[in-house]
Amino acid sequence: MLDRPPKIPISLEDVLAFWEHEQPIIERDASGLDLSARDLTKIRFISCDLSACSFERVNLTGAQLVSCNMANVRLGGATLREAQIVDCNLQSVDLSDTMLERFQLVSSDASKGSFSRTQFSEVSFAKANLQDTDFSQSAFYRTVALSCQIDNIRLENSVLSNFMLTEADLRSADLSGAHIDIALFADANLSGMDLSGQSWQHCTFHKGQFQTTNLDGALLDASVFAECDFSGASLRGVSGNSTAFVKSKLDGVDMSASRLPMANFAGASLSGARLNGSNLYSAVFQEADCRAVLLEQCNLQQADFSHADLSAASLSASAFFNTKLHAAQVNQTVMLGTSGSRIETDQDRAIAELYKPEHVRLDGEATPGGGIY
Repeated sequence: MLDRPPKIPISLEDVLAFWEHEQPIIERDASGLDLSARDLTKIRFISCDLSACSFERVNLTGAQLVSCNMANVRLGGATLREAQIVDCNLQSVDLSDTMLERFQLVSSDASKGSFSRTQFSEVSFAKANLQDTDFSQSAFYRTVALSCQIDNIRLENSVLSNFMLTEADLRSADLSGAHIDIALFADANLSGMDLSGQSWQHCTFHKGQFQTTNLDGALLDASVFAECDFSGASLRGVSGNSTAFVKSKLDGVDMSASRLPMANFAGASLSGARLNGSNLYSAVFQEADCRAVLLEQCNLQQADFSHADLSAASLSASAFFNTKLHAAQVNQTVMLGTSGSRIETDQDRAIAELYKPEHVRLDGEATPGGGIY
């Protein structure tokens, strides 16, 4: 294979002439040029060497940069509204104190870059290398990061709102002081992290990994943790108003002194968990495994334990009001010192609930293959 010829050097004056005539700049060497504080709206660089250039405070609205070498480029204070950077090398790029609006970074290497104190609005990162990149003190709004490499990413003291991250292995990320509100994390792994006291409200996790994670005092209000694994985690004193832990693994987890009104633990595994002193007003534990769970001195008013297994659990000194224990297993369950009303098992309803048409057929009902059963 023949080597590609070297790129032809281009001067600052020629760059400005191409831009004024709305012509793309292709296969040119502009390395080291100082383009700072200029209006380069809709400029186009294709397969150019822009390494070590200064684009500081440049207006790059609508710009397109494709297959360029942008290593060590300085873009601090630049405007990158509706701009696109595709298949570029941006290693060690400086994009701090910048406004990125409706911006796209695709299949590019921005590792070891600085995006600190930057505002991201309607930004898309797709298959970008963001390893060792600094996003500290930045604000993200309606931003997505799809299939990106995020090892050792720094997000301390950042704000993420309406944010989506796939392949979200954040174990090596620095999330200290981060505030997350309304976010979706796919294939998330936050195991072993210290997230104590942080805000993760209105977030959605499906099959997330939180083994040994410290979430003490975290704000988890209105978040969804579906089929997540909290083995060995600590959630003491969390705020989880209307938070869902549906079908999650919480065996042995300490959730004592937490605020969990209207939380949903349906189908969750909570055997041996500790929720003493928690507010569980109107919480749902339908079909949950609550064996040997500690629910002492809790507010269980209007809580629903229908079909839950409360064997060997302790609900001592807890407050009831219309607390539903319909069809719950209460073998050796301790309820010493409880107060308030309970709704016990409705036998006729319990029998009816066992009827499942896919398993039980009445006389005269058609079979799946046709005919009469």
